[in-house]
Amino acid sequence: MHDGREEAELKTTAMAKSRHFFKNTKGLYLLAALVIVFVFFAAINPRFSSVNNLINIARQMSINMVIAVGMTFVIISGGLDLSVGSIGIMCGCLVGVLMAGFDVPIIVALMIGLCVGGVVGFINGYVIAKFRVPPFVATLAMMSIARGVAIIETGGYIISGFPAKFNEIGIGFFLGIPFPVYVMVVVVIIGQIILSKTEFGLNVYALGGNERAARLAGLKVDAMKLKIYTISGVLSAIGGILLTARVVSAQPALMVSTNLEVIAAVFVGGTRMGGGEGGMLQTVMGAVLMAFLFNGLNIIGIGYEWQQVAIGVILIGAVGMDMRSSHQSI
Repeated sequence: MHDGREEAELKTTAMAKSRHFFKNTKGLYLLAALVIVFVFFAAINPRFSSVNNLINIARQMSINMVIAVGMTFVIISGGLDLSVGSIGIMCGCLVGVLMAGFDVPIIVALMIGLCVGGVVGFINGYVIAKFRVPPFVATLAMMSIARGVAIIETGGYIISGFPAKFNEIGIGFFLGIPFPVYVMVVVVIIGQIILSKTEFGLNVYALGGNERAARLAGLKVDAMKLKIYTISGVLSAIGGILLTARVVSAQPALMVSTNLEVIAAVFVGGTRMGGGEGGMLQTVMGAVLMAFLFNGLNIIGIGYEWQQVAIGVILIGAVGMDMRSSHQSI
């Protein structure tokens, strides 16, 4: 039975958890970490703080940030999506093959790629909601499926020869700012509005805070999961398409570490592992911190393999702090 009072309480709690980020210790730690990392690398190499490098950092983080917007919805709702990188490159390869192999117009190819991303995300949500398969298992399986489809689409080869206008999506500039940065900003703003200002966004918090209570309050939990994972699928497709345009080729071997990088950004930003707490601003700050670290390590000559070690350490630290604070609050 629909309990209006219980639903109101859920929404009030959700709103409280989505606001006043900097009034808690976690938010202050993150802000301090951003400042310390920026000052540290700028002191070692002044090139780090140059305008050109900051623009480069924004471009480097733009693709992961687009995908992280969808991941934020997923994790706040209490779920997890391990298939984002595979869905992204599958859709990127699909768009590339359609244009290079079948002369499909750019707009049509883009729409097909986005629709396929949404459909695959919907399938994730359907399996999780209707068959009660744990998100970890469902999206892990989809990660393998989508990666295999990407290889099938390209035959395992690198596909190139795209129209110049498509390539501009990834490598073009407008007013000195890379085009993917504009895409990132638009997606983040829309995500922030949906998450913090709409009924659906508040219900996402309520779902992650307590799924059973959300069901008792009358929320359409299964329908919400379908929408959340569909959003994640579409944003993954956007990320994959941007990357395909950026490298001017469809490569099924790309985006292998995207899942880890995106999840790390969301957790580092302070979104709670069990769901119900977090926000878009937090994810942006987490993504910026990760981008600062990667770029700074590159500038001082630290190799990619050690950057991957850093991601793992940061992820363990972020989740460990989250679990510690959760136990302390009980």
